[in-house]
Amino acid sequence: MKKTVIALLIIFAAGSFVHAEVTVGGQVDMAIVPFQFIINDDAKPQTLYFAGEEDYVMGAGAGRFASNQGPRARLDLRGTSEDDEIGMRARIRARTDGIGIEDYLQAWWKPTDWLRIDAGRFFDDRLRGKINDLDERMSGFNVPMYDGDAIFTRFRTHRYGGQAGLMVSVFLDNVISMERDNQISVGALLYDLNPLSYSSAGTVFDGHPEYVNNNADAYHNIQAAAAWSLKDFMLIRVQYVGAKPQVLVTRVTDETPLTPYTYNFSIFSITAPKIEAAAAFTGFPGLVIDVGGKVPLPFKDWTRPTTDIFVKEDESLITDSLYLIYKNNHIWQAPYQVSLGFKINMEDINFGFGGRVDTKFGGYMKGNKTEMYFGPEINVHVWPSYNLGFAKLIVDFGVEFIGATKNEDGDIIQDGFPLPLNGGTRLGGGISLEKTVSGNCVLKGGVAWKNSGTVNGIKEKMVISVPLFIDWFF
Repeated sequence: MKKTVIALLIIFAAGSFVHAEVTVGGQVDMAIVPFQFIINDDAKPQTLYFAGEEDYVMGAGAGRFASNQGPRARLDLRGTSEDDEIGMRARIRARTDGIGIEDYLQAWWKPTDWLRIDAGRFFDDRLRGKINDLDERMSGFNVPMYDGDAIFTRFRTHRYGGQAGLMVSVFLDNVISMERDNQISVGALLYDLNPLSYSSAGTVFDGHPEYVNNNADAYHNIQAAAAWSLKDFMLIRVQYVGAKPQVLVTRVTDETPLTPYTYNFSIFSITAPKIEAAAAFTGFPGLVIDVGGKVPLPFKDWTRPTTDIFVKEDESLITDSLYLIYKNNHIWQAPYQVSLGFKINMEDINFGFGGRVDTKFGGYMKGNKTEMYFGPEINVHVWPSYNLGFAKLIVDFGVEFIGATKNEDGDIIQDGFPLPLNGGTRLGGGISLEKTVSGNCVLKGGVAWKNSGTVNGIKEKMVISVPLFIDWFF
């Protein structure tokens, strides 16, 4: 890590001779929970989340926005030429689990006023959803909420463990004659580019040609978008987000090495290429409305190995598991998704109101012998606020409904106790005070609550938390 930091400092020091502007910024953000109270109101507590049969559990902790990560400090280094023709950016992150490069290790070049090329590790949020998951809420201590990507997926190079990417942006309004308030842009990103070799000693590619194929799957990971914006009125965008089709299976059970299970079922997470569209409206002062939809493409379960031995059915293969999988020839359809976000800010009466509605529906798995239809999901959050003068008062409420998973006859899969795929509902809310200090430091504190309930056969506990947040930019 020391070599990386020294190299970055050398780059920026050298850049200072050619670039007109070098800036250094930073951020510290963390959450402190001095008190948390978990009520165990189940007559026979499940042991999935914590062991024991206590009536309640109390605790405390520190982290960053309930993300299971420690408090974080970041140093942001940026250098640009006077006309922003060439630029570089690097962000160094320090957390309780170590120091490293985070989010940005990026360079860009603008050879003309209509073309920009970005390379490295970075985010680009120019087209992302406008109402995200941290807007005036008490973070993740109550009901989970979808983030801005649910409306429209951001351009991001490092999604699934990759290291870098390459993006090309074209601004057509600088090519054809258009009013400056009109802008049409297209962009394409190739993301998750891993190093060609993981060998610390280096690789002779003539001797190890297989290393060249480490990025063979990278060409699934192409994101291409087009956008049309009217200044202070509307932003319309469409895109294709590529991905290698795959199905991840999470086994949910209360089985232990010493006791048999009372429930045991699988939850599927489907990754598939998708087509997205979204429109944001900002034509009225103080109002933002953003709505988006996603259509994942169906695919066969081609990750399973198959061979030509199955051309003719052989009686000896009837009990072969691989053969049965091949015979099923599963087709997977990830759920469709529609999301809506809005914000209203009435400064004249010190009142604000925001909300999100996110839905998933229409997902299925079909085979020759088996069909499974995933239940719909609806997630609703609202957060009214009022400016008291010395601070802003925010109330947030969230509800999440998860539908049952059914077979081709409309019956719930594995129906019975404890109703493993029967879905459920989560409810929660919070109240907080938010204060901005010196224009660059946000302090927030309050009380958050999530109710008890049963979701997919798992008894969830009632949780009451007192989170305190700090987010300081400098």
